[in-house]
Amino acid sequence: MTTDRRQVDLSTVATKSRRWTHVLIAMALVGCARPPVTFDAVAEGYVRVSLQLAQHDATLVEGWRGTDAWRPGPRIPVASVLDRIEALRRELDRAPAPQGSRARRDYLAGQLRALHFSARRLLGESAGIDDQASDEFGVAFSRVDPARIAAVHADIDEALAGPGPLADRFQRLKAGTIIPADRRQSVMKAALAACRGRATAVLPLPATERVTLAFSRGLGWDGYARYAGGHRTNIEINDDAPLDLSRAIRLACHEGYPGHHVQNLLIDELSWPELELSPGFGPHLLFTEGAAEAGTDLAISETERVSLIRGQLMPLAGLPVQLAGTLVHVESLVGELLPVVTDVARQYLDGRLSRERALERLRNEALVSNPDGTLALIERRRARALVYGEGRLIVNSKMPDPSLTALHRLFTSAITLQ
Repeated sequence: MTTDRRQVDLSTVATKSRRWTHVLIAMALVGCARPPVTFDAVAEGYVRVSLQLAQHDATLVEGWRGTDAWRPGPRIPVASVLDRIEALRRELDRAPAPQGSRARRDYLAGQLRALHFSARRLLGESAGIDDQASDEFGVAFSRVDPARIAAVHADIDEALAGPGPLADRFQRLKAGTIIPADRRQSVMKAALAACRGRATAVLPLPATERVTLAFSRGLGWDGYARYAGGHRTNIEINDDAPLDLSRAIRLACHEGYPGHHVQNLLIDELSWPELELSPGFGPHLLFTEGAAEAGTDLAISETERVSLIRGQLMPLAGLPVQLAGTLVHVESLVGELLPVVTDVARQYLDGRLSRERALERLRNEALVSNPDGTLALIERRRARALVYGEGRLIVNSKMPDPSLTALHRLFTSAITLQ
């Protein structure tokens, strides 16, 4: 009896001992658990890895206006940056979501996904246009509708009735509206004022906002808006290409109002440190460029554009006013040919289209004024070269009632398409 009771007692003690051991181990694990990751920590990590990866590909980051403490030191291997990107994506997934933080989570998730794609590309992974659209931007790019393209060509052919190929007639129209060099500054300032007037009628802008204008050679872009902080933007126009009236209006609206200048004013209101980075990749790039293009269409209607060109810009440029209506109508139609550019890029980069055939299609089907420059941009930027037209289509699809007010609401609700 004694032996049996002692065995029972020892068994009970052992059982209780194991239970306490489990409790102590659990307490130890809780004590050693990593503290919750904050969005601010992930945002800082996103900026840091973006700047690190840009040391291998400078086109990834257009600018950083934040603290110098986040700038990288000596360059590290891409594989190491990729590991950090993957860790940040995991940290974002487990970060507690404060109320109203969905837009910020979506923004960081989209940009980190795009960085992940960029790092893999730098390590030699191949990807076609549609792979990049999905992996970097999270969207599907447009497909060509041959019947629609044929209908647009027929409308342009009717508007530009006359002898010769359609592409030649379109280029003659553009050449007839080139602004003389000594009048470009005054025409661009008038175009900016017109775009600003339309934008400020519906968008709340600070009284201190200002833009400056300069023409620069070797810019690499058609135009560039460099935000200087304090509600000020410096706009540069590429001086290597002729400036025609249609291009002048588009640049004024795209780079200024309601485009990148206004976008940067709105971004400033969010006070997210990661938005001090100007990325040349990801949903941010697609959305901001697409919104600038959509805003250009919405700021000045076709009727208003004809009136602006005929009544102000052509007299300032010293050009005959008779072409105003035709120019605006044809340029609007040419915008519908952008899916051809995407199709050319898709087939050319996949090796299914020769360079000669690609240039021919850009000139004759898409009516691109500078097919060599466009193809060079596609070679250099791949799917990122298509964010203007494709982004415009996507942004327009997000607005049930296309207007500057709807665009403003869309932009401020989330600086992302996720």
